[in-house]
Amino acid sequence: MSSAIVRTRNRVDAWTASQTFLLVFGLILLLYLVTMARYDWESSTDTVASALPAWRLAQFGDLDLAGFEQLPWIREINGSFISNRPPGISFIATPLYWLFGSRNFTGVVPSMLPATATAAILTAGAVATLHLCLRRIVTPVTAIAAALVFGMATSTWSVSANELWPHGPAQFFLALAMLGLVGRRYLAAGVAYGAALLIRPVTAIIAAGSGLYLGWKARSWRPVALVGLGTALGLAGLILYNGLVVGASSPVPASYGETFVKRAGSQGILAYGGDVLGMLAHPKHGLLVFSPFLLFTLPGLRQAWREADPWVKASALSGLTYMLIHLRLNRFSGGLLYGYRYPLEMLIVVAPLLLLSWQMWFKHANPLMRRMFYLAVAVSVVRQAYSITIGFENPWLI
Repeated sequence: MSSAIVRTRNRVDAWTASQTFLLVFGLILLLYLVTMARYDWESSTDTVASALPAWRLAQFGDLDLAGFEQLPWIREINGSFISNRPPGISFIATPLYWLFGSRNFTGVVPSMLPATATAAILTAGAVATLHLCLRRIVTPVTAIAAALVFGMATSTWSVSANELWPHGPAQFFLALAMLGLVGRRYLAAGVAYGAALLIRPVTAIIAAGSGLYLGWKARSWRPVALVGLGTALGLAGLILYNGLVVGASSPVPASYGETFVKRAGSQGILAYGGDVLGMLAHPKHGLLVFSPFLLFTLPGLRQAWREADPWVKASALSGLTYMLIHLRLNRFSGGLLYGYRYPLEMLIVVAPLLLLSWQMWFKHANPLMRRMFYLAVAVSVVRQAYSITIGFENPWLI
């Protein structure tokens, strides 16, 4: 390594957390804004259903989507047409629709750009916040590099930042929650988990798993109670919204709950094993197919687990539990024509442990294997870039 590179690395290692946060956030946000979907016909039905309530609330002050009832995921409830998306994913896009939206539009739906920009901004925030967590276990330079790889070599780029899917905003709040765990600010972590729950209710599994593990390790009810209290605020908000708007005073409306329960009850062990394998290795949707660099984060797991801080273990275990339960409730493909999206919440909370594992392996790896790792990162980035150009299974405005 040349002396100039060493000097630059040492200089960056001396930067404050806020400086490196802004560096990562700025670089990733620029990439996301340049590559995000710009045309309404590129948007999936799911993301349109998330964006429409934000537009309606910002421009008219209500959630009634009369006039859009022909679109998927718009349902008539108590005489009003509403979206069946969770409230958090819609409300989070409302500010940009208030600033830049318009009541008038010429296409089938209003412009999706404010919603898409919201996804890009929050996803960039998720990557930069993850970087702050990684700084607690590795050097700033390594944390910067790891965050940039995460932001470009996973579907965080091609899915989370490309449209208003729930994954980007959920990743942001899960990263904030993890940062709270780092500093033992358990109530703040719980509030962040509660915000993630309002966007993607199934992430409550991550909140519960993290709080329970940390409480068990500390032999204290404090982490359990404070994380639980903060998360309960989000749960209460979700139940209140569902009761007032959807007409079902429960975290999950009946139509969703019945579908999930039916799938979980009817799925045999072989089918479940097939879903797990498909999530990892399916040619069109496999996590390790589209982000093959992750294979190189596995060899050092045993040593990484022995040396990891409790918050790293809590996040990783809860993320893995989340994914295993999610595969019982829903298909692994996520409705995409190409790529993966359901593992994204798991990835951001297991990232610290995977980084430690990679570091344990990399420092002992031979030059050939190191080159193979760099090649895998490059392939992962290219595959994500290509995924952005591919449509979805249900094109609806073409």
